[in-house]
Amino acid sequence: MYFSFFTFHYSFNLMKRFQNRVAESSLALPVSAIISILIWFAAGVVSKKLWIPLLLTAFCTYLMAEMNNRNTLLRIRSRMMSCVFLWLATMQATIATSWQTSTIQTLMALCTYLLLFCYKDKKEVPSIFCMALMISAGSIIWTPFLYFLPIVILLLCTPLYAISLKAVSAIVMGIVLPYWTLIPYFVYKENTDWIKNHFTPLHDGSVLFDYSTVTVGHLVCYAILVILMLIGWIHFVRTAYKDKLKTRTLYDVIITLAIFFTVIVPIVPPYADYTLAMLAIAVSPHAAHYFSLTSTKLTNIVFIITIAIIAMVSIMAIYTQHFNIPIL
Repeated sequence: MYFSFFTFHYSFNLMKRFQNRVAESSLALPVSAIISILIWFAAGVVSKKLWIPLLLTAFCTYLMAEMNNRNTLLRIRSRMMSCVFLWLATMQATIATSWQTSTIQTLMALCTYLLLFCYKDKKEVPSIFCMALMISAGSIIWTPFLYFLPIVILLLCTPLYAISLKAVSAIVMGIVLPYWTLIPYFVYKENTDWIKNHFTPLHDGSVLFDYSTVTVGHLVCYAILVILMLIGWIHFVRTAYKDKLKTRTLYDVIITLAIFFTVIVPIVPPYADYTLAMLAIAVSPHAAHYFSLTSTKLTNIVFIITIAIIAMVSIMAIYTQHFNIPIL
């Protein structure tokens, strides 16, 4: 009997697809991290002084793991959410990155992390205040980040059902506070031009459908992210009945963010560095759900092809200039 059990167990392990072995392996994240660090160094983390983006990417990777642990977004024990994000973030870093885009990406990840706290809990006012505060602080670096606020408010109303009068007050205070402390400083320094010019991008129509700054690298990253989003979304819709109601609601929140940034990227192409970085955050959970909870021959092939394409794009972006060529 023992021999029969051993034979069955060994045969079952052989039947596991490569994607399942990676998804369930405790070594998946450490190996991904080592490879990503090597790619970052090859991309010029020292010569280009990309230490801050590298550290922020590492923090976001940890945050994705915590997001999964707290909300059980994956039904199995897996670090695939962190791995998928790390692959996508590393690929984007080889094409274009800066401390500004990495900071906005980190703030977006933190907002998403806190947003999921608020599921049908109107007492999560501190989390709502922190989200508004981070959006406002991020808008000091990149003013259009303020447009992220209406989406957050919409999601708090439905499907999270966490909005209240206290929450509205927290949002107003969080948005006002950074400018309330910063504007008096510029007034004291008699630099009123900053105050007038800072909010100009919010109503600058010249950036709409302006593809003059879009490169082949932006287009490739966008295509990869959209394909992964569609594959992950379709898979989740087909298998959502296996997840709890709360999990389905949280994935609805995440896919809403993904759709929002997917639409925004082609509308305001000059901001592609920022919007693609935020789209990677929103795409990772659905892609991880697909790779972790499927086990067919086709999905295994898709998984291998995805890794190969991301690796190929990262290597080509480092050693060639093809991805820096404008599309127009």
